[in-house]
Amino acid sequence: MPVSVAIVGPPGSGKTALWRAMAQGRGADGVAMVDVPDPRLDRLAATVRPKKVVHAQVRVVDAPPGSRAQRVAAAREADVVIKVAPFFGPAAEPVKALEEIEMDLILADLASVEKRLETLARELRAGRKGAEPEASALERAKQHLESGQALVSLDLDADATGWLAGLAPATLKPSVYVANIADDRLPNGGDALDRLTPLAVAARATRPLTVCAALEAELLEMSPQEATEYRAAYGLPDSTLAELARAIWQAGGLITFFTAGEPEVRAWPCDRDAPAPVAAGVIHTDFLRSFIRAEVTSVDELCEAGSMEALRAAGRLRVEGREYVVKDGDVIFFRVGR
Repeated sequence: MPVSVAIVGPPGSGKTALWRAMAQGRGADGVAMVDVPDPRLDRLAATVRPKKVVHAQVRVVDAPPGSRAQRVAAAREADVVIKVAPFFGPAAEPVKALEEIEMDLILADLASVEKRLETLARELRAGRKGAEPEASALERAKQHLESGQALVSLDLDADATGWLAGLAPATLKPSVYVANIADDRLPNGGDALDRLTPLAVAARATRPLTVCAALEAELLEMSPQEATEYRAAYGLPDSTLAELARAIWQAGGLITFFTAGEPEVRAWPCDRDAPAPVAAGVIHTDFLRSFIRAEVTSVDELCEAGSMEALRAAGRLRVEGREYVVKDGDVIFFRVGR
């Protein structure tokens, strides 16, 4: 399954414009599959010249702005939540508007935790073994939420994380904070990042980003060369959407590995610190069980040699077993049984 991303923000934040810019004309009803830009994939494709090139993708959902329940549901269903604050137009308090969204998510999680605690109280009275540790962990979570803090900022052990995960709490999801700015704030966003940083720090999020969603949407109507020239006029060396995609990857604890052959060159998402069989299982679930070994190289080595076959013939592919931890940027050929 692709990584799922929800975009939330106050009405008028420009989050739908951001979704449209990320979707690049694809998607419908607020849902789009979005390619993750990666220059390493482009280099591999230029070297191998495959019949097909496949980017890693994220599924991006534009959460409805007017309904608190729909906004909470979108955040709960996502792997990563993009939180958008409007730094343009007449809005005087963009950070306060985003804090109100945060409080909606906190209150929704508090209601879920309290409901589960009521169930556990009945189970404790009935003498169910094992209910007490869960109740103790959820009581800590309840107190943390009541203090106005997101669950992601609470130190949790593996058991507590598992119990809370069963409630699909929105405030336990990793976040990316975005200051949606007007073009007169380009290229650095003025004071927008300074104002958003305390929120990001409190949520243990990645560094906040500035995006001019209206400009990014406008650039979609231009040729690549025109878009590059237009960005340069604003002092933007790269697409801010590419930076946003990288932030989603980082927030979600993901790395990218590649497969490269004449039929297809492809980028695959993988959890950081995943062993080789788990990475193989991303390609096909059967590969997790039938993994034999991994033949591994780097993008640089493959581009120098020209193909995996050339590296194999020269004995330059590393052979790794089940304990190998996949690294970001690895190019891998998996050997699997039947």
